[in-house]
Amino acid sequence: MVAVFSVVALGLTVMLPSGAVAADLASGLWWFDRGNVQEAHDAGFDGTGVKIAIIDSQINPDVPGLRGANLDVREETYCMDEAGSPIPTVSTDYVAASHGTNIAAIIAGTGETAPGGVPAPGVAPGAEVLYFSAGINAAPDAEGETVSCILETGEAFADSDTGTEEGMSRAISDAVDAGADIISISADGFPFIEDAIAKAQAAGVVIVAAMPNDTPIAAPPGSMNGVVAVQAFDAQGSIATRSDGIPNTSNDVDIAAPGVGLLVQGTADSWDAQTLASGTSLATPIVAGFLAVVKQKYPEATAGQLIQSLIHNTGTKGEHTPEWNNSTGYGAASLTGMLAVDPQKYPDENPLFDADDPDATPNAADVRAAAARLDGASATPDQPESPQAATGVMPWLIVGGIIVILLIIGGTVAIVLTSSSRRRSAERGGNHGP
Repeated sequence: MVAVFSVVALGLTVMLPSGAVAADLASGLWWFDRGNVQEAHDAGFDGTGVKIAIIDSQINPDVPGLRGANLDVREETYCMDEAGSPIPTVSTDYVAASHGTNIAAIIAGTGETAPGGVPAPGVAPGAEVLYFSAGINAAPDAEGETVSCILETGEAFADSDTGTEEGMSRAISDAVDAGADIISISADGFPFIEDAIAKAQAAGVVIVAAMPNDTPIAAPPGSMNGVVAVQAFDAQGSIATRSDGIPNTSNDVDIAAPGVGLLVQGTADSWDAQTLASGTSLATPIVAGFLAVVKQKYPEATAGQLIQSLIHNTGTKGEHTPEWNNSTGYGAASLTGMLAVDPQKYPDENPLFDADDPDATPNAADVRAAAARLDGASATPDQPESPQAATGVMPWLIVGGIIVILLIIGGTVAIVLTSSSRRRSAERGGNHGP
């Protein structure tokens, strides 16, 4: 039996009653309005000149909102079929492509819509989005089995612990080589990708990853040292709840962003239709997009300085000394707050990276070794101890959790990539307080 990889959000969707669809769908843009995203675009800041890599499942770029978007889709996934042919990244199958399609639209959406639809522009439509499919989405068959993702070696992703990580590791590495400034990953469950993460950090690339939706314990990449782990909250400022109705608090969260009741494109019936969806998967590209917009305004800011700005400018209170809690981490990402402060005033180091812990994954030595490989020589004596990374912010006040009633649609959706065991790395890294 092929085990499945955890998609952390879009299986959960609010079902809308017919007759009230248009008004309810428009409510799914609350994050765009409250985050003052259009104001940033009107001021000329839409991510232009910044590269964001998305690593997800397959994608359908020929849907309303993505046609004509600044989207560079890698032609093939890292999977082969049983005949040995590469599986394409593009798919029109809803189960296969809905998750990745909507992650891309959150960032790169053009605002185009089908007749009668609600325009949904992306947070950073000017950014160049590099899209990599690390695996494939598949619905279980009648026996509960899913299509296997075969590596070039002929090994299925789930056949061994190290084999499970091949697609994600290669995608991260390729994104770095392609010049990505920010990598957005709305997925988890990859315990052996530290070399790829270290390479990205050594190259000064921000890595933003989703927290899980139904457990307080993050899994790689979100749990890894220096990676920005993203929580989701709703229009009332309450963090998302788990399936048992308990707020999804966690000792691993770094930042929070909108992720409940967001407008998304496509349903099982039609790609032209729209609905509302919830999850940390949606919150993660919002943070990545915010960072791209800020990077455009302050192009000389390093990854570490962007993360510093992220945690110093959360919520609506302006610049402040970072304070952490297990609900929203350092607070709600604030695009307005970040745009108001030049990140170059902050130290050039990733505040989420623990450079002193040899057991962190990756640790400082791993990043220095990755930097040496990138340079083709040993690291220079003034090699920084901690790598750079970053994350964005948005003005909302977070309050106590509330119960959100969500329904599974389209059956169980899974990306066939890795074994079902989700081993957390020995140490998250960074200082999150008590």
